[in-house]
Amino acid sequence: MSTNLARIGVKAREHPDQVCTSLYHHIADIEHLRACYRLLKGNKAVGVDEVTKSMYAEDLEANLQDLSARLKRMGYRPHPKRRIDIPKPGSEQGRPLGISSFEDKIVELATQRVLEPLFEPLFDDCSYGYRPQRSPHQCLDALGRTLQQKRVNILVEADIRGFFDAVHHEWLLKFLRQRIGDERVLRLISRMLKAGIMEDGLVQVAEVGTPQGSMLSPLLLCEFARKKENPSRKRYIAPLSALSVVYFPLCTAPACGCLRNDRKLLS
Repeated sequence: MSTNLARIGVKAREHPDQVCTSLYHHIADIEHLRACYRLLKGNKAVGVDEVTKSMYAEDLEANLQDLSARLKRMGYRPHPKRRIDIPKPGSEQGRPLGISSFEDKIVELATQRVLEPLFEPLFDDCSYGYRPQRSPHQCLDALGRTLQQKRVNILVEADIRGFFDAVHHEWLLKFLRQRIGDERVLRLISRMLKAGIMEDGLVQVAEVGTPQGSMLSPLLLCEFARKKENPSRKRYIAPLSALSVVYFPLCTAPACGCLRNDRKLLS
């Protein structure tokens, strides 16, 4: 399976504008699902079904075969996410997380591993948030070099409030469709987005938002941010708090209007 994923990455780099139409079978492949099971840690919080990795392993082969079969016939339905709140600096409410059930984590990881090589070549080199082999520390190093080596008059750091909660499903799927031509993959992602959040025994389903805590959400957010960003501005995206965006208007004359344009963009 790793060979297939590598092949997807090679084709994606060679053909950045190509729409890929045959992806879903990689997600539903039982060997890929088994590899994703092995990659998942067993000490993480459980979802609404309260199934742990050790419990899932009690009948592992049958569970994986059943999961693969449901995926192949489009009979897989993700559980609602279990909502928990973790401490958030500067906020009394905390940061809401959506905890997936263990089986849903397998499918999320399988989907993420197939799609990441497809979208990774499209992301700008100045983008650091939620990407493999990249970190906020690298973003800060690049920021320091830019400030030292270039004449920067204005530096604006913007933390997009509630970005996980505000992503519009319809627009996100439109953006993904420009790269994904396999409708089964888009249907699977749509089901994940609309699975809902369970809190106090009640399931809430919204037309916007992607759960913070889902393995697939960071990749979806990176692509959404890439399609929404203004290409005329150099920026660094990094998870410094939630999803922070740092703009660098590299002009040396404040009268040129960069600050005015960035304020309009931020609003």
